[in-house]
Order: sequence, then structure tokens, then C-alpha cells
Amino acid sequence: MTDDRRSINADQRAAALRRLRRSRQTIALTGAGISTASGIPDFRGAHGLWKNHDPSVYAHLETFRKTPAAVWELALRLRALALAAEPNPAHRALAAMEKAGFLHGVITQNIDNLHRRAGSRVVIEYHGSIDRAECPACGTLTTAIGDTPPTCERCGRIMKPGFTLFGEAVPPAAFLEARNLASYSDLFMVIGTSAVVQPAADLPFIAREHGAYIIEMNERATGLTNYITDCFIEGPLENTLQALAAELGGTR
Repeated sequence: MTDDRRSINADQRAAALRRLRRSRQTIALTGAGISTASGIPDFRGAHGLWKNHDPSVYAHLETFRKTPAAVWELALRLRALALAAEPNPAHRALAAMEKAGFLHGVITQNIDNLHRRAGSRVVIEYHGSIDRAECPACGTLTTAIGDTPPTCERCGRIMKPGFTLFGEAVPPAAFLEARNLASYSDLFMVIGTSAVVQPAADLPFIAREHGAYIIEMNERATGLTNYITDCFIEGPLENTLQALAAELGGTR
């Protein structure tokens, strides 16, 4: 990083710290970028999961209805990646900020459960979780997932992975709770996501429309950076977010 970039980041970090210290409700929206340092690839990058698993085939509701084994091929791979991964310093930084009273909730687009494993308590799993499955016929839930697609103990149907597929609506409870948190926040953090996938992409705008200050933390600029972002901190999240949490210190 150049000296100019370090100077800009230092100024932005100072502004972020001032806002965090006086915020009444700070909410974070996280995406795939926060988990890449844990060894979980994003979906759309050069090494992303869509490179070898076309989402129109492996992650679509219609495919599940016709060929559930194809969707479970991807789901079981994702589950293996998530179980092998460990929360990284960025996940732990958000958990520490919540414990200290500087963060009041995480809305995550990720399905890897790493926020909870890091110690975060208020977590809205906007797209569901890899840790559970649901019967599409009777709604039975299970966390008993092995190496093969689980079947429903009640009706015998192959269960659906517990994350949102293309062609499927976001879980209603998560959708409503996330919008409420965004609406009532006075500081909204966008972390590790370009926020282009709907309907999650609406959340920073909902927060901004209700007067929230927007802090964006990403490895590089996004479409939000020069649009609605008030404070942009650039760099690897496992470094920048950890440093921010450390500078905040103890409880408020």
C-alpha cells in the first residue's frame, strides 16, 4: 500500500472510530469477502464456486424439484468447506465489537455459520444456513446432515438444503428483521460485499434513507463507494477490521 493510501485509510479509520463510539445502533451487512480468509472461495471470482458449478443448474429451485441430487452435490461441497474452515480475525473482530457494545447485529449473506462460531450472537442469516435442511413437503427441519442428501423422517421426501436457492424467496423472517435493523440503524457497515444481489442490495439504501452513516470496508472499491458510502476503508478485512476493533477497545 502506498503512503498516500495509508494516509487516506488512517483518516477514514479515524472517522469510522468517531462514528462507532457515538452510534446508538450499528448494524453490519457482510458478504463472501469476509470469509475468503477462512478458505471459503467467493462465488463469482476467478476461483469462485460458479466456475465449475453453473448456478442455473446446481443452485436453482427448479433443479432441486427435478434433480435434487444435483443441488445436493453443491450443497455437500459447501458444507464440507464450511466445516473445515475456522472463523478468521474479521469474524472475531465483529464478535468482539458486539460484546463491547459497539455493534448491535450482523446481517450476513453467507451461509457458512462462521459469525456464530466466532461468537456473534445477533446474526440474521439472510440466505439461510448450510447447517440445516428443510422438507419441501411438510416443513420439517433437521441439522442431521451426513455425506448424502437427508430424507425427511416424517414423510420420506428428500430435504432441501437450508440456504436460499435461485428462484426462491429469502426466508420471510430474515427479510423483515433485516429491513427493520437497517431502518433503525444510525450507522450501517457494509463489509466484504459489493451489495449487488437483491434483495440484500437494498439494505444499505434503506439504512441511508433513514439517515444512517455508511461505513464500507472492502478489499477494493465497489459500486457503493462513490455513491452512498460516507467512509471507505480499503484492504484485507482480516487486517482492517481487526485493527478497527482493537482501536475501539473495551466496553462503551
